[in-house]
Formats: sequence, structure tokens, C-alpha cells
Amino acid sequence: MDIRNIQTFIRVAELKSFTKAADELNYVQSTVTMQIQQLEKELGYPLFDRIGKKVSLTSLGMEFLTYAYEILHAVEKAETLGRDNDSIHGILRLGVSESILFGALADFLPAFKGKYKNLDLRIKTGHTTELLEQLKQNQLDMLYLSANLNTDPDLRCHYVHREYMVFLSGPGHQLISQKNIPLKELIQHDFLVTEREGICYGRLKELTAQYNVMLRDSVEIDNISMIADLVEKGMGLAFLPEYVVKKRLEKGTLFKLDVDVPPQIYYSQVLCHKNRWMSPFMTGLLEMIKEVRPAEE
Repeated sequence: MDIRNIQTFIRVAELKSFTKAADELNYVQSTVTMQIQQLEKELGYPLFDRIGKKVSLTSLGMEFLTYAYEILHAVEKAETLGRDNDSIHGILRLGVSESILFGALADFLPAFKGKYKNLDLRIKTGHTTELLEQLKQNQLDMLYLSANLNTDPDLRCHYVHREYMVFLSGPGHQLISQKNIPLKELIQHDFLVTEREGICYGRLKELTAQYNVMLRDSVEIDNISMIADLVEKGMGLAFLPEYVVKKRLEKGTLFKLDVDVPPQIYYSQVLCHKNRWMSPFMTGLLEMIKEVRPAEE
């Protein structure tokens, strides 16, 4: 059984397309078709249903996919034995929430890539639910995100760090010097909010419902850095992860407001599928994360 055929099968299964798999693997489509046919002949059963342009796994194809990942991981593990970082080749498909990418990962990503010069690093950002689903479907190797604590039994958590969401204003705002600001008073001001699917907006809505107040018409922006820029310019208030704006708070371009609500806690986590072998790249990134931001539950 040719490992290249197994690799091709995995990419077709993940992308649900022979054409996309061929493009990614730098093959012509006929090569992908031939490899899948060879694999199906060896196994003795069809792996894909092909209806028009739609491609989907058969029931046996879905079952074989689990074994295909195990075979690929075993080969990857064998190929790394006795090698140093400079001689290891491979791919790391990393899912990252936007806040983590700009608030934490960007600071040490160059050092990580410099340590593994032959690593093909593929970073995917997106909403938490989208990234979690891709991780469960083995479209990602590792996920570094901020969310509520993981409870999915199919995913294994390798790192946890407690985070805080805070209310923010720009310089000169009338609320900066005020203590124990009632949420009802705070909500009377204009807000810049993250996308509605995100944990920050969800937590803000939970707070307003809990305190029986209503959020005013707000400006929704799907970019935390842009929200921070506009809050600095006095366009409104925001409710964001504290670690994302740490440097701005230290510089005094943003201010944390003293609001009369309990600490708003959530968690940065590194998740992998429970059956995923931890490659040297994954282990190396995990070690670097723990060094820069020590685990804290």
C-alpha cells in the first residue's frame, strides 16, 4: 500500500474534491483519480461516492479514514527518529482564533518558524465553532483558541491559560476615573463589538441579560485590532480580551474601566484530536507557548 496514495486519499476526503486535492498536492487530476483507484483496488471496496461533481466518503471510506490517519502518523513518527530540527520536513495545520493570533502567537511565531526551517506552516483563522469542527474532522492538526473550557471527549487539551475580558475606553473618556461603574450606566454609551458568533459578544449579551439591561445600537467589526484602534480614537467603548490589548494598556492609549460586574473569565487552550500523534512541530510549538505564557487554570 503506497503511502502517497493514502496521503492523496486523506486530502480528497478532507477537501471533498479531487480537483482541490490535485491542486494542493501539485498533481494533475488524473493522477489523483489513478491513486484513489489503486487504493480502492487494493482494499477491495469503494472509498468515495461520486455523484456529478459532488464527492463524499462511503461508509467504508469513513471507516478507513481513521486507519489512514493512523498509518500516516506512524510513518511521520518513524521518519523523525534520530533527526534534528533542521532536517525534519513536514506540515503543521494550525487553527488559531484571531485574538490569539494577534495577541499572543505573533510575538513568538518568527522564533518558532526559525527553529523548524523545513516546516510548511499553514495557519487557519475563523470562528470557534468552525475551527473546532475542522479539528474534529482532521482538517487541522492543532487548535490554539480562546473559549470556554473544552468538554468534547474527542478532543484532548494540552494547555490551559486563564484569560479575562475587560471593558475598555480611549484616553479622555468621562468614565476613566469612575469606580464601580454600574453596567446600566456603562451600556448607555456607544459600543464597538466583535462578531456575534464570538465569545466576547456572547459574554456581553449574557451580562446585559443577567443585569436586565439592553445594549444600545452598536458597531460590529470582525477584527479586534480595528476595534482597539477605533476605541483609542474615541469612537466608543469595547469589551475585549485583556491580553490582546496589554501593550496598549501599558502605553496608555487604552484604559481598563472599573465596572461593577464579576471578573469575566475564559480560557486560552491548545486542543488536538484525542487520537492525534504529537509531531515534533506540535510538541515544539506547545513547549514555546508554555514558555512564553505559562499554563494557568
